[in-house]
Amino acid sequence: MSHPLRRLFLRWVGVVSLSLGTLGSVSATPIDGYDVCVYGGNASGVMAACAAAKEGAKVIVVEPSRWLGGMTGGGLMHIDWGREEAVSGSTRPILKKDYKDAQYRAVFADMLKSAGVTVLFEHRVSAAQKIDGVIRAIDLDLAPFDAYGCPPAQPTKPVARVIKAKVFIDCSYEGDLMARAGVDYTFGREAKSTYGESLAGAQPPMAVYAIDPYVQAGDPRSGLLPGLQATPVAPVGAADKLTMGYGFRWRFVFKGESLPIEPPANYDPKQFELYRRAFQQGVDILSGRVLRGTLDGWEKSGGRVYSGGAGNLARALFAPTNYGHNAGYPDGDYATRAQIWKEQQDFVRGMTHFLRTDPSVPAKQKEIALSVGLEKGAFDDTKGYPHQLYVREARRMVSDYVVTQKDMEGKATPADSVGLASYGVDEWPYGTVALDGQVALMGGYYSMLYLEEKHRGIYQIPYRAIRPKKDQCTNLLVPVCISASHIAMTSIRMEPVWMILGESAGVAAAMAGKSGQAVQDVPYADLQPKLRALHQKLDIPKKKEPTQK
Repeated sequence: MSHPLRRLFLRWVGVVSLSLGTLGSVSATPIDGYDVCVYGGNASGVMAACAAAKEGAKVIVVEPSRWLGGMTGGGLMHIDWGREEAVSGSTRPILKKDYKDAQYRAVFADMLKSAGVTVLFEHRVSAAQKIDGVIRAIDLDLAPFDAYGCPPAQPTKPVARVIKAKVFIDCSYEGDLMARAGVDYTFGREAKSTYGESLAGAQPPMAVYAIDPYVQAGDPRSGLLPGLQATPVAPVGAADKLTMGYGFRWRFVFKGESLPIEPPANYDPKQFELYRRAFQQGVDILSGRVLRGTLDGWEKSGGRVYSGGAGNLARALFAPTNYGHNAGYPDGDYATRAQIWKEQQDFVRGMTHFLRTDPSVPAKQKEIALSVGLEKGAFDDTKGYPHQLYVREARRMVSDYVVTQKDMEGKATPADSVGLASYGVDEWPYGTVALDGQVALMGGYYSMLYLEEKHRGIYQIPYRAIRPKKDQCTNLLVPVCISASHIAMTSIRMEPVWMILGESAGVAAAMAGKSGQAVQDVPYADLQPKLRALHQKLDIPKKKEPTQK
């Protein structure tokens, strides 16, 4: 289904009757009386729920998986703060603890319990019941994740629950509630001309490898090798509908007890013919990461395939992710998403088995693969496999204010700030393609360009960027898939920023629910002091003076 048709379809199914709550002999269970419903129990969702509850709202969190925290507790080795002085509110003391994954999940559970927030696990949104621009309720399917931490293609029980609330907050990484509510959104990369962004649009290849890309060497008619995509390469600066690579942040270990990395049931060594040819021909497939700006040259080697703790530092062809296979994810249905999750997980399981067993693998790399395992204690209930796919970017709302490169440059001063962001342009590869008889890795550039400017790369996120246009929905806030360009989202997409915006959204949602106002009409003059009382930084902090000796 084309993107315009899909959006039209979602607008049509977004308005459904309560009679759909019954399927066969299974009755949906309406849950009445909630002031705020938060969709997504990641770190942003937890912050939103607790903030709304502190304002006196009765709150429920709906989390599709069995775990809280999302990537904060789902594999990140460390949390990328950007400028530390830009991180504020309740977010700062949580992240300063630098917990391990399981500790973050426990902390978030305690926070929700202390705030009196109800949590509903293993349910995902299937439709939004929207009338006259107001979401009246959402339909939820019961869809438990599997034993390895991946979501199912089909639900166990469709329309298992129906949740009613005065205000909804979509904190999901995918923007699924936002889309089902008929709110305008986009995905992919805008052209340079769309918002006047010099860094926007398609870029030259990040790296090119001297490997023949065809099944029969030299014969394009024989088809592409596994792992390559038949993706047209857009002209530099042009728009496309591709998005940066996903993957898992693995917890690899080499010493002590570990959980095994076993090959997938459908293991096929032909899937790794690209690696085989590279090893046989002596091609350096670890090279790749190209950095720009003041840190140019840092980690040009692309990191290590089995990075201890980090789980994926390789922006290169040789990496624990199959770049380009997530193109259908942002606007995909649940079956498409489930396949992508499983493919990403199986890729690393298969790659490890290939490195352990194939005759082409260099001795040193084989030795590393034979010794690697999965850390105990982080994801024991999923056999050591992370339960959160690193969805760095998916849908992005399009509202009255779109955060762009202009904001990052310090050239915008919105008067309705609800939090700060502070990071450079950080994109991961989005595709592996054939280019002039070789293999090219597209995307993946990195720039700390603005962090050395007067404003130190710190910029404000306005309230207008986390709520939809008023004529589309009046009781929804979106603090994760915010209204931003692709270039801005490569910076905004850090967990501290989403936590900060979640907390601010929670306060605004409680205010709207209590007053009966549209979220667009919540007076900023009333919202601002409440955010400041939570120690949210809304203005760019002054640069610290050097200490006198």
